[in-house]
Amino acid sequence: MKKGIGILLLGLLLLLAACGSNEKNAETSNEKMMIQLDEKNVAADANDIFTVTGKTTPSATVSIGDVSIDANKKGKFELMHVYESDKSYEVVASKKGMTEVRATVHVTQPTAIKEEKKEQEEAAKEKAEKEVTENAKPNAAKITFAMLSGNPDKYARESYYLKGQIAEVVDGGATKYLKVNMTQAGDTWKDTVMVIYTGTTDAKKGDIIEVYGTIYGTYAFDDANGTTITMPGITASSINVVK
Repeated sequence: MKKGIGILLLGLLLLLAACGSNEKNAETSNEKMMIQLDEKNVAADANDIFTVTGKTTPSATVSIGDVSIDANKKGKFELMHVYESDKSYEVVASKKGMTEVRATVHVTQPTAIKEEKKEQEEAAKEKAEKEVTENAKPNAAKITFAMLSGNPDKYARESYYLKGQIAEVVDGGATKYLKVNMTQAGDTWKDTVMVIYTGTTDAKKGDIIEVYGTIYGTYAFDDANGTTITMPGITASSINVVK
């Protein structure tokens, strides 16, 4: 009799446990993913970083692109991301076994910050160009064509100046490639280098030009027959047509 009662009680306990488990599972299955942003419009700082905060399903993963963080047990999150441009970014919340949800945040950078960055970039560019101009001719006097053609990579990134005649111009769109003979021998020019210039120029075949820039190193290209040709390359920061 006692044995029968014990079995009955054990069965009752198992039944209650199963019911509790089913109720818990039902609650879990009924839980839905959610995401709520504190601000839908945020500003990027001077370091090109913006921060998105908000609330989502507890312990969910929140991401923008490849950058992600886990929300805390209350669902709060703070996600930092690199600012690329004024645009909208998609914020995704996900959790295993649940359907992900999305929200959109619009990011801009204040005009004052943009203008300051532009001024800094222009100042840095002017400084770099000034250094190139000041060092170009002294370097050109020290680095002869024989030295340059013997080992162009040895002098890579050195400021350089040359005056020569254009033998050929190849228009690569935004970038122009000019074969320039940089040594005058009577009425002719010899010693060819490849001048690489990104910008606009009216220079054409036969023109005498002055070039300020930096030594690229070895420039290689294939000719019409598929043969690889190498020569010293010069990345030009400015080109001036002399005649």
